[in-house]
Amino acid sequence: MTSPSLSVVIPTFNRASLLAASLDSLARQSLAPDRFEVIVIDDGSTDGTARVCQDFHGCIVLRHYRIDHAGTSAAKNLGLFLSVAPLVFFFDDDDLAGSDLLAEHLEAHRRYPQTNLAILGHTSWAPALPQSELMRFVTGAGAFLFSYGSLSDGQVLDFTYFWAGRSSCKRAFLAQHGVFRPLFNPGLEDIELGSRLARFGLQVVYWARARQFANRAFTFEAFCRRCERHGMSQYHWARLNPGNAQIAAYCQSAGAEARWKEWECLLPPRMVRVHALEEAEARGELSAAMRAELYRLYEWSFLAHKTKGMVEAMRDAARCMPAHDFNRTT
Repeated sequence: MTSPSLSVVIPTFNRASLLAASLDSLARQSLAPDRFEVIVIDDGSTDGTARVCQDFHGCIVLRHYRIDHAGTSAAKNLGLFLSVAPLVFFFDDDDLAGSDLLAEHLEAHRRYPQTNLAILGHTSWAPALPQSELMRFVTGAGAFLFSYGSLSDGQVLDFTYFWAGRSSCKRAFLAQHGVFRPLFNPGLEDIELGSRLARFGLQVVYWARARQFANRAFTFEAFCRRCERHGMSQYHWARLNPGNAQIAAYCQSAGAEARWKEWECLLPPRMVRVHALEEAEARGELSAAMRAELYRLYEWSFLAHKTKGMVEAMRDAARCMPAHDFNRTT
């Protein structure tokens, strides 16, 4: 093949069926197949991931590498350094690409050739995926997951919109100025990297025509676990950047212990109530008032789990700190 214009990096772990659908969507791109390469980094999967990749050899230019399980940050970094195109697009293994997705990312970079400019595409739920109130909340009013409600096409954004999985950037800029840190693994590893790249001028342009679709539903428990992981990352990020007001405001880790002391006993009964309301939703009996209550409980529960993650990370860090030797003289 000629040298590709775009490298698509996909980290994956035990999602063979979802990966197959993702690769199939990339095989149906309007962009000529010799204009892009796909690099799949298998992060120690134990399912049929290798077989899925083999099935797509010949359909697209695909390179597949397997590593011992090390987390998404390590997988993304390896994909970055194995890529050969001047542009790198980090793509999620549970997303589907719109037919013009890659062509639109290339067009956006043609319009914005500055080395420091990254492109954020648009993600919505896959049309065939049934949507629950939870899914509508986290991408809508709750703004917990790829929420675009306040953005306009072509808007220039700061590093907090460097969302890996739906962003592309100039390879040289990333390779020169920073890679993903395994400490944030997974959870905020993309925005944390964006904050370091911002020191070298990173800006993100929202390109609404670059469309992709999330192809995996969330449950309430799974999203709570996600928020807990994010809370851990928020604590570490704030701890590594003392005195940075912007990061402190984003992480909101100050006062986490006091909040968790107040909220811990409230969490179990409120989660029980969420389950009861979700059961009413499943029966088609969710009234407008019940939906409003459910949304309030979702927001509170996700914030509580983030706070729980912050406190757990804080306590883990304290356990790892060496004890001070008070008998030692200096």
